[in-house]
Amino acid sequence: MILRRDPTKALQVGFLVVLAIATAQVAWWITDQRALARGEQDRVVALYESDASAVTAFVELWNADGRVPAVEQGALSDVLARLPHLAFDPAVGVASVRADAIEELAADVASRLNRYAWEGGFFLLVLLLGMAVLTRAIRDDAQLRRRQQNFIAAVSHEFKSPLASMRLSGETLATRSTEPDSRRLGERLVEDADRLLRMVDNLLDTARIDDGRINLRPEPIVLREVVDGVAAGHAARASREGIAIRADVPLVAVDADPLVIESVLRNLLDNAVKACIAGDGRQISIEAHGDGPDVVIDISDDGIGFAPRDAAMIFEKFYRSGEAGTNPMPGTGLGLYVVRRLAEISDARVVASSEGPGKGATVTVIWPAARP
Repeated sequence: MILRRDPTKALQVGFLVVLAIATAQVAWWITDQRALARGEQDRVVALYESDASAVTAFVELWNADGRVPAVEQGALSDVLARLPHLAFDPAVGVASVRADAIEELAADVASRLNRYAWEGGFFLLVLLLGMAVLTRAIRDDAQLRRRQQNFIAAVSHEFKSPLASMRLSGETLATRSTEPDSRRLGERLVEDADRLLRMVDNLLDTARIDDGRINLRPEPIVLREVVDGVAAGHAARASREGIAIRADVPLVAVDADPLVIESVLRNLLDNAVKACIAGDGRQISIEAHGDGPDVVIDISDDGIGFAPRDAAMIFEKFYRSGEAGTNPMPGTGLGLYVVRRLAEISDARVVASSEGPGKGATVTVIWPAARP
C-alpha cells in the first residue's frame, strides 16, 4: 500500500470550497436584500395609499356638513404640507399618491440593490485574489520543500555508500586486529558509522513520509524477535555507557510492515539511550502486553526526561529534549517525528509521558495485533 498526499492540492480544493460557499452566501445575501427592499417599497407605498385614503375621507367629511370638525379651516393645507408624497385634486376632492414619489422609492430601491451587488462583487473579488495569492505562495513553498527533500534524499544516498565502507573497515579492524587499542578504535568506528547511518535513514524516512511515498506491506510479526534484534544492535554502545537494557516481551504478534516496526523500535531505543547518556541514566526497559485488539509496547528510561507539558511536542520535527536548557540531547530531532508518522500511517498510536526533567520518560506504542 502506497500512501500519497499532496497538501497543496488539498488546500486548493479547500479554497475552492470556501469560494463556492462565499459566492453562494453573497448571492443569497443579495437576493435576501432585494426581497427586503421590495417588501419595504411595497410597505411604504401601502402607507402612502393609506394616507391618501385618510385625506380623501377627511375632505368627504368636510363636504358633508360644510365644515371641518374640530379643526380650523387651514387644517387641510397643514396636512397636505406634512404629506408631500400626496397630490390633491380640489375639483373632485380626492387625494392620491404622486407618481414621482413612487418613482423616487423605486430609484432608491434600485440604488440600494446596485450598491449591494457592487459590494458583494468586490468582496468576492478580494476573496478570490487573496486565495490566488495564498495558493501561489503555498505552491511555491511546496515546490521549495520538494526540492529541499530531493536534495536531502540525494545527499543522504551519497552518504550511505562511504558510511557502509567505513563501517566495514571498522568491523575488519575490530575483528582481525590483535591490538586492544585497534579493536576499540574499530568498535568505535562501527558505532559511529551506525549512528550516522541511522541519521541518514531518518532523513530518508522523513523525506519519504513528507512526500507520501511510504510503501507498506503489513504482515504478522513476532514482536520479541524484532525487539531482541534492535536491543542487540544497541547493546555495545549501551554497555560502554554503563546502561542496562532489559526486555520483557511475550510471544505476541503485531500486524506491521517489518521495516516500519523495526524503524519505530530502533528510533525509540536510540532515543532512550541518548536520554540516558544526557541525563546520567542507567536503565532502559522494554515491555509489552496484549490489550484486546492491540499490543501495548512501553519503552522506559531513567534519563533526561522532559516537562509534562512537552509530551506532544517531543514528536514534532526537529524538536530535541532539553534544547531550551544547557544540556540538549544529541541528534537531529527527527527520530521521534519518524516514529509518530510511521505509527500514524500504520494505524498505531504513540504517546510519551514523564514526571519532569531528570526523572526519565516512557514512550508507549499501541500497535494493532496480528489477527489469529
